Amino acid sequence: MKRIAIIIFALLLVVAETSAQKQTSSPSDTVIHFYQALKQKQYIEGFRHSIYRKAVEGLTPGELQDLEPDFAQTFSAIPDKIEPRGEQITGDTAVVFLKFDGMDAPQQVALIRVNGEWLVGDKESFTEVNAQGRSFFFNTRIRVNEDETFEMLSRMIDAEIIYSKKFQGKNATLAELIRLSGVPKDLESGESSGYRFTLTVSADGKSFFAAALPIAYGKTGRLSFYADLNGVRAEDLKGQPASEKSPIYQAK
Repeated sequence: MKRIAIIIFALLLVVAETSAQKQTSSPSDTVIHFYQALKQKQYIEGFRHSIYRKAVEGLTPGELQDLEPDFAQTFSAIPDKIEPRGEQITGDTAVVFLKFDGMDAPQQVALIRVNGEWLVGDKESFTEVNAQGRSFFFNTRIRVNEDETFEMLSRMIDAEIIYSKKFQGKNATLAELIRLSGVPKDLESGESSGYRFTLTVSADGKSFFAAALPIAYGKTGRLSFYADLNGVRAEDLKGQPASEKSPIYQAK
C-alpha cells in the first residue's frame, strides 16, 4: 500500500533543469547535510535544509512525536555512505548527483535557492508547503490514509462479490474474509492506515455494509466512509459514521 514515506521521498528526488555554475554555498553540501541529519533522526535540523522547513517550524513536541514514526520509516533507508558526484546550477535551481551506497545509478536531487540559501526540493512543492505550514505533513498523511482506506473498502466489496458467487448469495464476515485472504491480515485488529474498520453482515447473510472511521479525527483522517455493493461513499462528518446517503467517494 502507499505510504506517506513514498510521497515525501519522491518529492525530494525531482530532476531540475541544469547548467554548470559555481557557488560559494554548495548545493552538494546542503544535500549531504540534509540526508545526514535525517539519517541521524535530527529531523528539525534536516528539514531546515529543505523546502519542508516551514512544515516543521512551530510543531509542538507532541506533534513532532506523532510524526516521528512516519519520518523514521521514510529515512531509515538512507544509506550510511553517500557520495556527491557533481552538481549543476541554472539560476536559482540546481541538481546534485549523488551515489547512494547499494544503488548502481547516481540519484538526481533538485534544489532551489531562496534568499541566497540552497534548499532541497522544487519550487512547486515549496509553494505548497509554505501555504500549509505546520499542517503539511498531517495533511499529507490524511490524504494517503483516506486513499488507502478507499482501496481497502473497494477490496472488501470485491471479496464479498466473489464469496457471494461461491456460497449461493451469502456474504462473509470480516474474520472470514481475512481467513480466505480476501483482505489483508492487517485488519485482524480492525485498524489500518489510521482508520477503524467494521463489516456488518445481515442476519440472513445476503447483504452487508462496511464502515471506516478515522482513529483520530483531523490527524489520521477527516472523511468517514461507508461501503456496500453500490460503491464507496465518504464525507467529512467530524468523526461520525457515514451512511448510504453519503456522496460517492471521488479519489483525488
